[in-house]
Amino acid sequence: MQAYVLHGAEDIRLEQRPCPVPGSGELLVKVRAAGICGSDLHYYAHGRCGNFVPTRPFILGHEFAGEIVDAGDGVEKSIIGTRVAVDPSRPCGRCRLCRQGRYNLCPEMVYFGSASVVPPSDGCFAEYLVAPVANCVPLPDGFEFGWGALLEPLSVAAHAIERSGGVSGKTVLITGGGTIGQMILLLATAYGATQVVVSDIKPFARSFAADHGATATLDPTSPDCADQAASMAPDGFEVVFEAAGVAAALDQAFDFSARGATVVQVGTLPDGTEIPANALLTRELTYVGSWRFANVFKRVIELVVSGRIDVRPLITRNYPFEKLGDAIVDAGAADVIKVQIGIND
Repeated sequence: MQAYVLHGAEDIRLEQRPCPVPGSGELLVKVRAAGICGSDLHYYAHGRCGNFVPTRPFILGHEFAGEIVDAGDGVEKSIIGTRVAVDPSRPCGRCRLCRQGRYNLCPEMVYFGSASVVPPSDGCFAEYLVAPVANCVPLPDGFEFGWGALLEPLSVAAHAIERSGGVSGKTVLITGGGTIGQMILLLATAYGATQVVVSDIKPFARSFAADHGATATLDPTSPDCADQAASMAPDGFEVVFEAAGVAAALDQAFDFSARGATVVQVGTLPDGTEIPANALLTRELTYVGSWRFANVFKRVIELVVSGRIDVRPLITRNYPFEKLGDAIVDAGAADVIKVQIGIND
């Protein structure tokens, strides 16, 4: 099969790799659509993603959907031909956190297309991939492969809302209007937030948010930003999601939050980022992290099928498999939300 293999910073190569063979309890998935995530961009630009440093060349990608073309021992062959989205998380299933249902925190987690383990785990920027049967979620009739490839980041957004304690009837601020921020916007609106404001330095992100449900938008570089936020939520926002991964965005999240508010960190911030500890104390703020997701993958399918959220506008551009290099460059542009590639078309 053909696969894109990362060898180092800005060094990704189309190579021939042996087609994987499904083992017991596994399925061979023909990948049909894959999304490019911010972590893929970090690996491509720097040859690493934060503290995750590859120990060998590996295949990137973890947002994907496809078709089952083979099944290993212990799996009914009738499943072949089923269209599926694939949950890329493979926890141990045995540790304390897995038993508690918080498998996203499993210390032995293996994630497709990630160097969080040694050796790194190959991902979906390939024609075929083997996945555990439990990770393969059937797609309803009419559910496009591209939508299926959005389920992983949508699950990240849904998990963030769960970590907030809920947004129904509350005022919400999202600092960062990238893919995850825009998905939090869609979900917060669907879940009944009374007001959802998106703050981003990029005009495209603000325009996209305004066109897709945001009550208002903020430009954090504007000298009037604080006054505008105060006019929108005089007492501050009750729930704030930091989805930019930028220290200044976290500062804004705390500055514009209400007393007793919940601030959820979704973005990966630089090590050493300062947190206003005394503000947490005196304003009784709840500050929580939201890492990947757990127990929401199937639920977001239902949200899409029911029409409560429309994911179609999120896919800004599509590229053929042979143009992955161009797609990665484009995914880092200022005027995109989600770039996907079609595989085996």
